[in-house]
Amino acid sequence: MITLLFPLADALRLAEHAAAAPEHAPSLNEQGEQVPAGPRLLWVKDEGTYLMSSGLPLLLRDPDNPGSNIVVYADGYGPGTRQELGRMEEIGGDDFIEDLPLDVPFGMHPTLLDALRKTHAAGFEWLTLDLPDASRYTIGMAASRRPQHAP
Repeated sequence: MITLLFPLADALRLAEHAAAAPEHAPSLNEQGEQVPAGPRLLWVKDEGTYLMSSGLPLLLRDPDNPGSNIVVYADGYGPGTRQELGRMEEIGGDDFIEDLPLDVPFGMHPTLLDALRKTHAAGFEWLTLDLPDASRYTIGMAASRRPQHAP
């Protein structure tokens, strides 16, 4: 099993953008089912592995550059780590986008967004994705680099 660590403050910024956005990029499931797109974090694996907001308009680093979408990379897996990630059985070799819905129940919290807000306010530093294999993951929050998941 591997654990990907994303800076929680940065992930929360993306989540707040997605929650406040007037529109959302539809996921493949939403397109196929023809249902309205909801607020999500998107977990992406391509040249690295990172989170981005589903919110439209995009959250841009430079408002004059439509290609400057803000993303949050997993610690140690930034641009140029595609080959390393592809060799990790737990994440798989193919590129992907996985939806992390912000408006659905999450553990003891009303929503994932609420869990992100509360754990960040409590001083937690990391959003974690625990990957036991290429077909499963678990979302958590950790206070330090050594994951100690929030209740």
